[in-house]
Amino acid sequence: MPSPVEFSSFYQLLQSVKLGNEKKTKELQWMLAEYEHAKESENAYDELGQIFCHHGIMELYEYTGLDNIQIISGLNSSVWEYLKLRTGCTLEEFMVMSMLSHAKEHGLATKLCKKWDLVNDEIEGNLDGLAKYVVEGIIEIIHP
Repeated sequence: MPSPVEFSSFYQLLQSVKLGNEKKTKELQWMLAEYEHAKESENAYDELGQIFCHHGIMELYEYTGLDNIQIISGLNSSVWEYLKLRTGCTLEEFMVMSMLSHAKEHGLATKLCKKWDLVNDEIEGNLDGLAKYVVEGIIEIIHP
């Protein structure tokens, strides 16, 4: 990737929500709505990362069947094992596969290359790494 991308404000907000800060829950919802379309992004990787942050949280909700970060982060290991058995994969695998599938289904690499004047191979070559980077950050907070 040409320049490092980071989403510390997203992860900090996620951490606050995990700890039960109700005000931050509304802020996270707002941020996720903004990230869904990433209109305020600074470059192609920032845009893709924002989309992946949004998609990752939505897939976290899908995987667990819950939409409350505080409750999800309190799930015990037996619940996580059950979810792994039920879905046939870990949360990390589920989220990364879903992000990559979403990117492919919506032609994100091609769209981003056109928008940001980049070579398609550059974005394609970094999709997997960026998806894993975003997922690892989410999981570190939610399911350490």
